[in-house]
Amino acid sequence: MTDEFDEIEPGRRSGAHRQDSSAQSNVGAIALVIILALVAVLLVVAAINIITSSMKDPESNVADSGSDKTASASPSPSESEVSVADSELTVDVLNGSGVSGVAKKFSEAVEEKGWGIGQVGNYSTGLSVSTVYYSDESNKSQAKMVADALGIEATEASTDFDADITVVICSDIAERGPEPSEGGSGEGDSAEGGADSGSAGAVDNNG
Repeated sequence: MTDEFDEIEPGRRSGAHRQDSSAQSNVGAIALVIILALVAVLLVVAAINIITSSMKDPESNVADSGSDKTASASPSPSESEVSVADSELTVDVLNGSGVSGVAKKFSEAVEEKGWGIGQVGNYSTGLSVSTVYYSDESNKSQAKMVADALGIEATEASTDFDADITVVICSDIAERGPEPSEGGSGEGDSAEGGADSGSAGAVDNNG
């Protein structure tokens, strides 16, 4: 004899759905715990970054910013005024005046100022105005300094000479000797020097 509890309808599950539901609940709980843990870690990292940033000395940030602005505002050597003789440059001193010993006298003055001396001698030229020539535009400021140191007003770019800077002494200052310019007025190039520089002759090292 069977009772009604022993009779199970075909296809009907008894008790299994409770186990499946319990397993799904466990998986969901574990996933929720993992998500909450990740969120907590992110919050902790963010909090640490905020605390670290707030603890940093604000004056150091100001100092760094100020130093960057100062560095950017400082002019490069090419922009700043040249005021020191470049000993690496070679300066030739040539006597085109016909007065004996002039080249030696002026070359000594150039060397005392700190420039390197190259060729010293006589020079055949029809010029009457002393001029300081520079072979490259980068030497223009140094040529101006040489001119000021010797009391020469004219400076001019020229490829007629091999040296970095070439001083041609003419009759206008030969007798006077090297004297520093008071106003340093040699900014403008000499028109006469520019017109006649191509007519210069050979160099005689006995100047």
